[in-house]
Amino acid sequence: MTRALDIIIDAYERCNRLSPGETLSADDAAFGLRRLNLLVDELSAQPLFLFKDTLTSVAQTGNITMGAGAWSAIAAGTEIISAACDSLPMLPITVQQYNEQYRPAVTGSPALYAHDGFAAVFLWPEPAGQVITLQTRSTVSEFADQATDYTLPDGWANALGAALAVRIAPNILGQLPQSLVRAEEKALGAVDKYEPAIIDGPSFQSTGSVYPRRLF
Repeated sequence: MTRALDIIIDAYERCNRLSPGETLSADDAAFGLRRLNLLVDELSAQPLFLFKDTLTSVAQTGNITMGAGAWSAIAAGTEIISAACDSLPMLPITVQQYNEQYRPAVTGSPALYAHDGFAAVFLWPEPAGQVITLQTRSTVSEFADQATDYTLPDGWANALGAALAVRIAPNILGQLPQSLVRAEEKALGAVDKYEPAIIDGPSFQSTGSVYPRRLF
């Protein structure tokens, strides 16, 4: 978990304006947050962009509607990375596969899920109070404040710290050291552009079709 404040402190330390363990002033933290959110906005307009993963668990009955009820915090259309029922991974199928092969609905512990790309998430079998957990992924438009925890992909906290240092250095140092520029290039180059990935693993077979399994 990463807070905006952690990234801001890292940037000030890279600029040699803060010693390890030293407390950042409120004014410097506020300035850092403003520049950090401008940075996130800048990155979101480029092929390289930032996203966060969120886990949501609900004792569910029937299918899921994103953006409604207990799932209201997840906007319709949010990408599902993985799903589980009572901590056991579920396998993704298409809505067409669901409609053709898994109807009419039966009740039980879901082993499969199908997302229509908007609000509907169909589960098979349909749960009757089982705990369903969705791992969803969304782009980060801004950091809400300094203290909120975010789950960022590997390498992104370091990349943001390096990039933020480049953007605050002219203000706090009066110059932009090339060492900071090189560190930014290296850190941003190390993070992968996000691509929805189906992880290699055991496959689920049914009626002649093979569905790849995602790791939860």
